Amino acid sequence: MKNNLFPANLSRIRKERNLSQEALAQQLSISRQSISKWETGDSEPDMSNLQQLAKILDVGLDELVLGIVPKTTHPFSDKIAKFTTPDESDKDWHENHRWRQWQYSQVNNGWEWLARYYWVLFGLVGLVAWFLFRFFGKTM
Repeated sequence: MKNNLFPANLSRIRKERNLSQEALAQQLSISRQSISKWETGDSEPDMSNLQQLAKILDVGLDELVLGIVPKTTHPFSDKIAKFTTPDESDKDWHENHRWRQWQYSQVNNGWEWLARYYWVLFGLVGLVAWFLFRFFGKTM
């Protein structure tokens, strides 16, 4: 590791996790002096120790070695949030649109019911046709 980011990152992340050098060294089964040398930049851990460090500190190797913090949001979820978050125009439309008044008003007669729930007829006609074909279609 030729960059100077690792020692600072290791020290910062270890302190964020409230771990002492001694506690981290015990989990890695190494001496506290090794952790101290890594944090001062006097020596560098091998790959297996780096992997164990990343696992213990619950960070990715990119964050530990290079300081690259991964994004927590995804562009796709940001696009979905843009469309699902109501704004002022949505509030106005839902509160003042005429269909809402009509949709939730009382049904006075069969024609109003038919105008609102015409789609139910498709299911009923299909059910009756299936019933007739199923039980009477073979004998006809």
